[in-house]
Amino acid sequence: MNHIQSIFAKKCPKCRQSSLFTKPFKWSEPLSMHKDCHVCGQKFEPEPGFYYGAMFMSYIATGFLYLGMVAAMILGLNMTVNQAFLVLLIFVAITYIETARLSRSVWIHLMVKYEGE
Repeated sequence: MNHIQSIFAKKCPKCRQSSLFTKPFKWSEPLSMHKDCHVCGQKFEPEPGFYYGAMFMSYIATGFLYLGMVAAMILGLNMTVNQAFLVLLIFVAITYIETARLSRSVWIHLMVKYEGE
């Protein structure tokens, strides 16, 4: 499994074996993560507030994505501003949890080096 596959599969960045997030998914705890990797022992929250950077990264990336989506809907599909924002709100509601989980996965993969087999 390469680096990009590991990010999208949300696997441990150090060994790329175990999952970052607990299963089964619970709506009451959508970002619930394991404390550490059960294969290599890598801590998934090395320090308090570790994922604040992921929050900012997600905010910037989704901001540009959403701005582009609204612009495309208004200019390309001739939607009104209200229609475009309604579609955007529905899209955000559907993808919010996955986006938050993905940003955490990207952040920890940026900070922790892969050590291979």
